[in-house]
Amino acid sequence: MRLLLQRYLAANFVLPLLVSLLFFVTFLLTFELFRLTALLMSRDTSLVFLLSLLGDIALTFIPLALPIATFFSVVFCLNRLSNDAEYVAMRAAGLTKGRLFSPFFLVSLLAAVSVFLLAQEVIPYTNRDFKRRVNFLTSSGLISAIKQGQFFTAINGVTLFPTKAGERGRGLEGVFLHVKEEKSSRVIMAKRGELIYERDSNNMVERLALGLEEGTITGLRNGTEVEKILFRRYFMPLSQSTYSERISPRETMLAGRELHAALKLSEEEAREKYNFTKRDMFNAQYEYWNRFNTPVLCLLLTLLGFGLGVKEGRGRGRNSAVWGLTCLVVFYGLFFALVGAARGGKLPMPVAMLVPDVLLLGAGIFFYRKLDWNS
Repeated sequence: MRLLLQRYLAANFVLPLLVSLLFFVTFLLTFELFRLTALLMSRDTSLVFLLSLLGDIALTFIPLALPIATFFSVVFCLNRLSNDAEYVAMRAAGLTKGRLFSPFFLVSLLAAVSVFLLAQEVIPYTNRDFKRRVNFLTSSGLISAIKQGQFFTAINGVTLFPTKAGERGRGLEGVFLHVKEEKSSRVIMAKRGELIYERDSNNMVERLALGLEEGTITGLRNGTEVEKILFRRYFMPLSQSTYSERISPRETMLAGRELHAALKLSEEEAREKYNFTKRDMFNAQYEYWNRFNTPVLCLLLTLLGFGLGVKEGRGRGRNSAVWGLTCLVVFYGLFFALVGAARGGKLPMPVAMLVPDVLLLGAGIFFYRKLDWNS
């Protein structure tokens, strides 16, 4: 009988958890879509490509949404059981608080393990795939924006005007190019030209260049003398800062073992291997420890939600919504404050995440012990 009731509680918890998770992921996805709307609307993309892009984004939001979804699902489930007097009936049948809590804990533990494995192995690959797709949209869209008889100024410091232009920047004729540099400028004119776009699928490094044939380069030498160069073929890299190594393997794209190995490198080695700056190294530390903290947070919020979700009597609440929101605001406020202190080197990153967890555990135990009956 007790096992049957525990299965019943677990079944009643799973559905609200999935619905809450879907809701919060969709909510986060909406904000991301606002950022990508202009990019998607101006590109000719297939439905499969769009759905794959949305799937990649949604999957990366699961670690953010799952702890909050767990908390609200537990509170919702226990509120409903209390309103229907099912919680009272189960306690009257001899089930202790611990036995009633165990189904919620086991489901949350399963969810915590799943999100840990996702964050360690699956989501890094998804992040790489997402960046690769966005690169395709931005690069292909930029190239397709070149039209014959129109000035093209989307690349910083470069003004391009082709008399004729084919698809994707191919077959340029009558090319006029003005290149503005920090201390000088050049005017390039060529009979023919072609945009050359390359992307390495292994390291996601992109390069965009302009190949020109039969033309002249006119510029100033020493700031006063006009210099004119004739060329038969000229190869010019475009917007190096935008396209060369635009997407490097950042911390979110590294699997668990790769991220752990990256943290052991010196700043020089990390810069050489992963193109990490000092800020990227801090972000890598945050990413590494947060992958462990998220599953723990799911369990802690399950305990807190159980203590707040049970009502004292039929229809009589204990301001659980107010207490729950207060606990969440205090937790996340302290969490980000301590992470900011860790960024400044005032304390280690594990300590910055452990202190809010300990306080949240204390709050969960406090409300658990204040339930209407003692075990």
